[in-house]
Amino acid sequence: MRTLLAINAFAAALPALGAPTCRAPQEVQGNNCTLSVTLGWATAGLGTQSIFNFYVPPTASGPVTWTLTALNSNLGSEYPGFIGITVAGFSPVTPGQLPGMLITVANAPPLVVHPGGIELDRVAEVCWDSTCAAPAPAGAVPNTFSAQFLISSPNSADVAAAATQLTIQFLSGSQITFEETENAQLPGPDVSYIPGVSIGSTPSSRYIYSGAAVTAPFDAISITNQSASPITGTVTLLASDGTSAVGPVNIPAIPVNGAAGYLVVGITPGDPRGLFPSSTVLPSLDDGNFHGTEHHTGTGIQRQRNAQPVPSPLSGSLTILEHRNRQAADYVACHFGA
Repeated sequence: MRTLLAINAFAAALPALGAPTCRAPQEVQGNNCTLSVTLGWATAGLGTQSIFNFYVPPTASGPVTWTLTALNSNLGSEYPGFIGITVAGFSPVTPGQLPGMLITVANAPPLVVHPGGIELDRVAEVCWDSTCAAPAPAGAVPNTFSAQFLISSPNSADVAAAATQLTIQFLSGSQITFEETENAQLPGPDVSYIPGVSIGSTPSSRYIYSGAAVTAPFDAISITNQSASPITGTVTLLASDGTSAVGPVNIPAIPVNGAAGYLVVGITPGDPRGLFPSSTVLPSLDDGNFHGTEHHTGTGIQRQRNAQPVPSPLSGSLTILEHRNRQAADYVACHFGA
């Protein structure tokens, strides 16, 4: 009996067999290292589509798995109803037909990608019921959503190296006219800066159209709330001398699990997509534009990358894009609090 007790005590002191060592902010789940990531402001339908991009480099030791864990509208957890997306189809379609395969958190199969592999999934529509025919609920932007994925592998380095991206495309018929790419947001403190803000300094130097495209620089941000409480915030535009400031202005409250996109400066008076009013005059360099860097603290704020000129007219679903010309060292300061 004493020998048996000694063996039991020794076994209890041992770590679980096969439990990996995971680098932060990864977490151990069973025999895997896992990482939760968010694609914060995607669009599908009404002349747009999104492409999910899942990539595992050839140097990985084995396959990596992505599991869809959440889909949300801009209403976040305040909306408890149905939300889904359609994959591998095209929109619009004949009434009564689904634009592809309807995916929800409940029915989404895990996606396994092997070393050197890439998976591209086109999202054609955001659906508010199982027929994809119901209108969006009050307050929801009908063709926008955010998605969260859990990346898992027994090898921590493979999880860290796996890439999760989103490309948002704007369509003219079946042709892609403009697109923008964002990387998935990682968990952890959001205290950082994003270089490369370019905004026309006066109303007459912003949102200048050449045909269907905006040729003058403007900027936009997206915000995803991954905290346990609604968040609010302010934005201040600071000049390169570090003393001249415009603002602050308030960022509307973002509900839990909500996501929203905003133009830094609005297009027209009273534009709800703009944080600063369209009449804002900013410090400028010799080219007549404000240039700088976005500094912020808070939850999940992300500037969109690699945008192409935006077609006219802008709609609510287009506020995630930017047209930028990186120069100088001014910055946008964004401060958040629950």
